[in-house]
Amino acid sequence: MNEKQLEVFIELAACRSFSQTAYQLGVSQSTVTKQLKSLEQELGSQLINRQTTALTEEGQLVHEKAKKMMDEWKNLRTLCKKRSQKYTQTLRIGASTTPGTYFLPSLCKECHERFPHLRLNLYIDDSNSVLTLLTENKIDIAVVGTKTSSSAFHSYPLLKDRLAIIGPPGVQSKPVTSFSELQSFAFVKRKQGSGTYQAVESALNDWDGTLAELETAAVVPNTEGLLSLVEAGIGYGFLSEFALSSSQARGCVFKGFLPNERDFYVTYSKSAETKETVAAFKRTADIWKVNNSQT
Repeated sequence: MNEKQLEVFIELAACRSFSQTAYQLGVSQSTVTKQLKSLEQELGSQLINRQTTALTEEGQLVHEKAKKMMDEWKNLRTLCKKRSQKYTQTLRIGASTTPGTYFLPSLCKECHERFPHLRLNLYIDDSNSVLTLLTENKIDIAVVGTKTSSSAFHSYPLLKDRLAIIGPPGVQSKPVTSFSELQSFAFVKRKQGSGTYQAVESALNDWDGTLAELETAAVVPNTEGLLSLVEAGIGYGFLSEFALSSSQARGCVFKGFLPNERDFYVTYSKSAETKETVAAFKRTADIWKVNNSQT
């Protein structure tokens, strides 16, 4: 059974004439007869009385079902056509875990509202992995906590961030103000490929220390893993100011900020600078940045 057979049968049931059906569908009368015969053979029943062109009992049943099937197929085709018209291009965005969790959704919402024809594909991983995807042309643009040194890419700051020190629930809330104070704690650390790890290392250098000098209680791939272990009392942690409210909602104790700020960067290939999808995201990011700085 196919769409053409059903179309011929439905038209024939309406016209009650083989010649008129052929005229309405723009085919030969022999084609109408052939399509009807094929449908009847497949169903194993005569559907139309050849002398009166009236529907048989089986024909009436098939006609009712066929009309529903054709209506559903038409609606499905219309829906698919609308969807293909709505999403004419795909923007592949990569983000490290902090922006990917805490502010990229807001940026993507604004991008969708401004450019509804764009279908968004998101990839969330550590900064180094996301930049590798960008280098391999598997994404179009990256939002990460590490600025690339490659001359093949443009990279500009989108948003500033501070790194907070948090402790397990129940510890004293007295702020930490020196590296020597940190050395009395064990830490849940991010893996080395993350922008947070690199930013923490840079900040600790300003306190004349390094991450290697701090005791490691655990190593985790993302902020969510860090929060869970700090909440469980495994150790202290460093995380983005954007995640601070989440940590406090879990009962973790804020112990102050590390001594400097870091940037999150928008990075894209110079060769893709004029690409419509990249330009759309950049325009959205610029507007979003201005709005965010005013709040």
